[in-house]
Amino acid sequence: MNHWTLIVTAAGANVALNLLLKKGGQHLDTSNVGALVLSILGSTWMWMAVISAGLLLTAFVAAIRLYSLSLTYTAVTALAMVSLTVIDALIQQETIGVGRSLGLGLIVSGLLVTAFATSSA
Repeated sequence: MNHWTLIVTAAGANVALNLLLKKGGQHLDTSNVGALVLSILGSTWMWMAVISAGLLLTAFVAAIRLYSLSLTYTAVTALAMVSLTVIDALIQQETIGVGRSLGLGLIVSGLLVTAFATSSA
């Protein structure tokens, strides 16, 4: 399997994991530790997050076996950060200002520079 396919899969699983944890966390009973543990164990959102975490781990480990850890980690993190920002803006109707847009552009630019520098070395 292509390492970029694994990287995109890991990034997508990372995005899903974070969105599921956010959604699941909104419905937890935090009145005491026992209630919290029971609400986590009984939450479909949290179990879907566990599945996403397993997919993330599997794809990430497979990717670092094929390619460098530094590029793989950077790519998964950058893709997840940009994707989460865009998805959150769409879901929450949040506007992404000029500063955030520039920051996201720098993240993508840094990923591209890193990817091309690594592949040509």
